[in-house]
Amino acid sequence: MFTQHDPSIAPEEQAWPAPAGSSPVYDLDPPHSSSPSPRRGRRSLALAAFAAIAIAAGTAGGAIAGHEATNTNPAAATTSPAANGGFNTTSASPSPAVKTDVSDLISKTLPGVVSISVVLDGGQAAGTGFIITTDGEIATNAHVVADATKIDVAFSDGTSASAKVLGVDRTDDLAVIKVDKTGLTALPLGNSTDLRIGEPVVAIGNALALTGGPTATEGIVSALDRTIDTNDGEHLTHLVQTDAAINPGNSGGPLLTLDGKVVGINSAGSQDAQNIGFAIAIDTAKPIVAQLQQGKTVTKAYLGVSTTPIDATTSARSGVDIDHGLLVVDVAGESAASAAGVQPGDVIVSINGTATNDNTTLGDVIRQTGAGKVVHLEIFRDGKTIKVDATLSTHSA
Repeated sequence: MFTQHDPSIAPEEQAWPAPAGSSPVYDLDPPHSSSPSPRRGRRSLALAAFAAIAIAAGTAGGAIAGHEATNTNPAAATTSPAANGGFNTTSASPSPAVKTDVSDLISKTLPGVVSISVVLDGGQAAGTGFIITTDGEIATNAHVVADATKIDVAFSDGTSASAKVLGVDRTDDLAVIKVDKTGLTALPLGNSTDLRIGEPVVAIGNALALTGGPTATEGIVSALDRTIDTNDGEHLTHLVQTDAAINPGNSGGPLLTLDGKVVGINSAGSQDAQNIGFAIAIDTAKPIVAQLQQGKTVTKAYLGVSTTPIDATTSARSGVDIDHGLLVVDVAGESAASAAGVQPGDVIVSINGTATNDNTTLGDVIRQTGAGKVVHLEIFRDGKTIKVDATLSTHSA
């Protein structure tokens, strides 16, 4: 049985098997290490998959980093609408697609994009970041810099500088680093909530750590509000899916609209599919990045349950007489759920009046409610529905 990840559980408590026949989504930048830590160990698949590419790209002495992901929600299918907005019904041969010239956009944006090289225990890795303040603050992915012992940042003008970490949020895969440099070009932030499927976007990043500067790729918004589990053990939600190529080394780089505004932070790609990449929606990232800029520890509201959606198959296997909700697989000790009396085998039917048919919904309500607040759970147990109140605790990201 495939157990999905509840984002309200601390990362160290997660150990989820992948569904049969599937592969996780790549952490875009897996480091090479002869004796990886438990966290980095989950990136070994990505390293193996991309080793040949890394060598061909000339990344001597290290590897390129990246998240691999498995889609865990049935959001809108990837679409690639015709340039004229529909099908050509009057001709057997469709009109050629009209390409948008994004050269001006890229030349204007490049000064705000940086290449990141990191030294780790036993190896090296590469990623991307983008400048968010003129005095040297840079946003990137947590998996690019969180375990680094040394961070170097290369700018588009050929200069470089060492960087320090201001803050890291592993569960949302976000980080802010800082260089001792002023007069930099900060990229403007857009609004990811305004995105539409089919809208053109551009990704810029340190793909494959190729020499000669960042790589730019063009595509569209393929889907919105995606949920994936990465091979780094994290559960990312409300992602922007794009067919702009997202390769190892792109991690932490900007996903841009044609007016040059950042609407996503590139984080994951899938080895087993073509033209499927994922970016953290900028509206999700903004409040977290603001905390990281201040050096604050990001804390998450924490319920402490591991759950999997109930369907006919799960219901039959688990012996519960209900076909909807979330089956509680495990309850963390000394957690809010444990204190409230939630037990393995319970089925969470709703939280604060909202039906819980997927883990994303449960996690969203927990985050929106906040630590220290009470959530009202409706639970199916032993053929009866009961009501349970739990006071959310916290854990650090």
